[in-house]
Amino acid sequence: MPGLSHRTPAPAVVISALSALVIAGVGLDRPALWRDEAVTAGMARRDLGSFGSVLGEIDAVHGLYYLLMKGVVALFGDGEAALRAPSVLGAVLAAGATAELGRRLGGARTGLFAGLLVALAPALSRYAQEARQYTLTAGLAALATLLLVRALRDRCHLRWYGVALALLGLLHLFALLLVPAHLATVLLRRDRALLRRWAAAAAAALAPCAALAVVALPQSYQVSWIERPDAAAVTEMLDSLAGTPGFFAFTVVLVLLGRNGELWRTAAPWMVLPPLLLLVLSLWNPFYVFRYVLFCLPAVALLTAAGLDRLRWSAGLPVLLAAALLALPAHQRMRQPSERADDLRELARIVRTESRPGDAVVFHYTSSRRAMSAYPDAYTGLDDVLAVRPGQGLDGLEAPSEQFAGRLAGVRRVFYVHHSREPAANPFADADALKESLLRSSPATWTRTGRWLFKGGSVHLYERRPPFT
Repeated sequence: MPGLSHRTPAPAVVISALSALVIAGVGLDRPALWRDEAVTAGMARRDLGSFGSVLGEIDAVHGLYYLLMKGVVALFGDGEAALRAPSVLGAVLAAGATAELGRRLGGARTGLFAGLLVALAPALSRYAQEARQYTLTAGLAALATLLLVRALRDRCHLRWYGVALALLGLLHLFALLLVPAHLATVLLRRDRALLRRWAAAAAAALAPCAALAVVALPQSYQVSWIERPDAAAVTEMLDSLAGTPGFFAFTVVLVLLGRNGELWRTAAPWMVLPPLLLLVLSLWNPFYVFRYVLFCLPAVALLTAAGLDRLRWSAGLPVLLAAALLALPAHQRMRQPSERADDLRELARIVRTESRPGDAVVFHYTSSRRAMSAYPDAYTGLDDVLAVRPGQGLDGLEAPSEQFAGRLAGVRRVFYVHHSREPAANPFADADALKESLLRSSPATWTRTGRWLFKGGSVHLYERRPPFT
């Protein structure tokens, strides 16, 4: 990107980026897609007409990411590895840009330590193995901060900083909590001319984000499931930002040890202000979820690396090795099905194995229909019997509840999919209850002949009795 040096990347950058690529990429297709990733897969396959109509109703805040994923799917297919590859590249960018930031602000060792701490962080690797945009926001946050530091040091133009900031906000609006942190960094320089230049660049970047916010604000009901953060949520956030489970106490000591003027002025506001502002906001209206502040992880790594740099190699390397060893169980655990809310691959396997031509499928919750977007081949030939407009909206449109019995009248066998957790905002609760009643409470009409469990729910096979003729 223009605005960065065209010299060969420093060894710290290369080592950190390659480490992130290897760590995040191992077992990339091992975890099954889960419901959020199913939305990504479904949106990426849509034609542009239905794509735009969905964003007009819901998920506009993710529109740029979905557009990016449309290109990925068109070029590389919709397999698990292809869907998650941009997230891996986001982790690579986060590690490489953090290493370069550390090198510029603290020296070669600080850069190497910072980049490796980012690459080793289980939280980053966890979201690198998910087809969502959160590691991309971490990478863009690190890149934007790097461009800001370069502009502040060399007094060059901030246009590329503004571009990075705009992309960051368009990928996820909550990532714009980085802006107050950057403002604090600029104010600490006590340079009015610099402040005016930064304000102009930030205002230009925020303009398209403001337009997105106007569209997305009426859709905020989609995060109504978020609960007010408690002490446990804050503790989990601190542990995750520290990078490695059990490493929090060491991180605090190293952060305090490594107080370095310019690095501290850059990374400390970035580490503190976005999570703090989001937590305070969530006391009024709950919005806090850890993945929304994942982009602050590079800041913690920079401050920790500055502390490690104060130690001799003989002390610093063992601490880094200890962090890697402590992180290993978390990296292994995150690749297990238990780490996702549901296992849509297992659901697809059950349906694929047990279904016959002419069978139907009914989803207890309308929003569960998005499971078909994760592994669509498994549902080929199944009649989504209650759907009248499968492509409308995020989850399709179902027939009115008074038509349910009629639509099931000609069905011999139906797979009934029930997720364990009810959607927080469920305007179809009454209709959903009727589906269950028609099948489970009508033994004279239906008999259950099969039941299978998957992570996150169950599948029930109902057959009509007497035998369908």
